[in-house]
Amino acid sequence: MHILQVNKFYYQKGGAERYYFDLIELLEKQGHEVISFAMHDIKNNPTPYKDYFVGKINIEKAGFSWQDVKSAGRIIYSIEAKKKLKKLLNNEKIDIAHIHNIYHQISPSILTVLKKRKIPVVMTVHDFKLLCPVYSFFTQGDVCERCKVSKFYNCVLHRCAKNSYVASKLNMLEMYLHRLLKIYRNNIDLYICPSEFVKNKLMEYGWPRKKIIVLPHFIALANNVESDQAGDYALYFGRLIKEKGVMDLLKAYQYLKNDKLKIVGTGPHEKIYRDFVRNNNIKNIEFTGYLAGKNLTEAVSGSKFVVMPSRLYETFGLTVAESFAQGKPVIASRLGALPELVKDGVTGMLFKPGDWRDLKNKILKMNQRPEEIQKMGENARKFVEENLNAKRHYSKLIEEYSKLI
Repeated sequence: MHILQVNKFYYQKGGAERYYFDLIELLEKQGHEVISFAMHDIKNNPTPYKDYFVGKINIEKAGFSWQDVKSAGRIIYSIEAKKKLKKLLNNEKIDIAHIHNIYHQISPSILTVLKKRKIPVVMTVHDFKLLCPVYSFFTQGDVCERCKVSKFYNCVLHRCAKNSYVASKLNMLEMYLHRLLKIYRNNIDLYICPSEFVKNKLMEYGWPRKKIIVLPHFIALANNVESDQAGDYALYFGRLIKEKGVMDLLKAYQYLKNDKLKIVGTGPHEKIYRDFVRNNNIKNIEFTGYLAGKNLTEAVSGSKFVVMPSRLYETFGLTVAESFAQGKPVIASRLGALPELVKDGVTGMLFKPGDWRDLKNKILKMNQRPEEIQKMGENARKFVEENLNAKRHYSKLIEEYSKLI
């Protein structure tokens, strides 16, 4: 097959990109030709298709003055992306298009081009942008579904986008326009959800059941060797942002003075967290900074268990799956898709989201039963081997591709 893979970023930025590149590698190993379409960036991986990429637009650093909004009109509908994709389709044979994250930087303008060429389109739903103006169902420090269904004006009322009225108005207008035009509903043939939770949310918000399937992400086990090493610390790895519940974890360890915690990662709230640890004279927490590749693998391998205290709806839980692949159980919040991976008492433990006291008690319980840590780690590894392996993922995905083609 000749498969077009579309994602706004063509470098490792987050979980969506991790899956995107892993999928490209998997498809190419099976003999398929993969053509990429994305946005230019100095951090991009090498690709022979870079001349088709759209110009860079940096949403994160935009000031969102009215002039900024005017100059970034393609956030809602990009003429450039349409032209660049048409050029690519004129020169490359495409059997099917697989869309990942295209919001803002590429926009859904490309979907009508694919529809006109009668190229089937599948979309992996990596977040909740189809339902929520700010992707996450999270604002003002808590889960939020005020916009259900199509009440997108709440985004402005609560300044959900960057705490800015202008940015929030832009996101609101984008949602209303795309909903009015039905640009996603009419031009995407299949929505691939990484969890039952995501599928149920789409259906709850009125998306057609017949166009939705569940296909969890996969883990390349060859890159995640199971560890039977009994570590001496708990581990958090991920972005240091309030949505991930890191402060709840720090508060719990403020009262777990005999237990060690390592924090791997960086992010906009890193200084706040480091200041909290320093100001409260907490000696058992270590910040390692950003780690990747072999260094991250070693950090996970050396841990007793991993903690994922997220306060938002996770669409899958790649951190959990990666920990499982190394035989490490996970303590996670009972929220979003996480309970689909973390089976309480089997592959880890669940706690009440945002409740640091409950989290502390679960950590204490885990530490008091080292033999159960080992058993839950074995169960976790087995779960990945049976449910999240590349062969199973590829087989199901190709089956769906073939149906549409």
